[in-house]
Amino acid sequence: MNKIFNPFHEIAGSKALFLGLLAMLATGLIGYFSHTHFPDIISIKYIPVSLPLWYYFIQQLVIWLIPSVIFYLLALLGASSSVRIIDVFGTQALARYPYVLASITGFSGSMKRFGEYIIEVAMEQNQEASISSFDLIMSILIIVASLLLVVWMVGLMYNAFRISANLKGARAVGLFIAGFAVSFLVSLFTGIQLYNFLQ
Repeated sequence: MNKIFNPFHEIAGSKALFLGLLAMLATGLIGYFSHTHFPDIISIKYIPVSLPLWYYFIQQLVIWLIPSVIFYLLALLGASSSVRIIDVFGTQALARYPYVLASITGFSGSMKRFGEYIIEVAMEQNQEASISSFDLIMSILIIVASLLLVVWMVGLMYNAFRISANLKGARAVGLFIAGFAVSFLVSLFTGIQLYNFLQ
């Protein structure tokens, strides 16, 4: 379990960066075919329209680089010892590997039909809108699995920051929360601008 949630004692630096970039490459490629994208550092979205392949790769770079830069700056401010930039960027890249699994969930036709059902109900476009029990159950399972993947990745991001910045206790938690909040807002804004660029 420790290796699942905290592999950074054994994998760091350039090795973590290489493995993390491979994971992000896989996430972007699978997301392209499954129509799954990640508009900010934690969100998982399913979109019915086709977007260019480069969009998915740029998106992965954006949601990795933004928290990496912010966490590195916070590490410089808060750490009592020297911090290597390759460790911060490398471990944050590796922390995103659970989203390879998240990108696969977009292949489910149940999620597509569930989304269409929600839209029809919300917009009151179809008074007789319905969804099969199978699609409903599958959609709920995928949503729960996606939430678990989010929790897993955030845990990895925290451990990556804590270890690469040589921080412990309340200082590590406080700086991580601050960095995570800023990263979320900046990545969300950037993601919206990137998507609007395609329209």
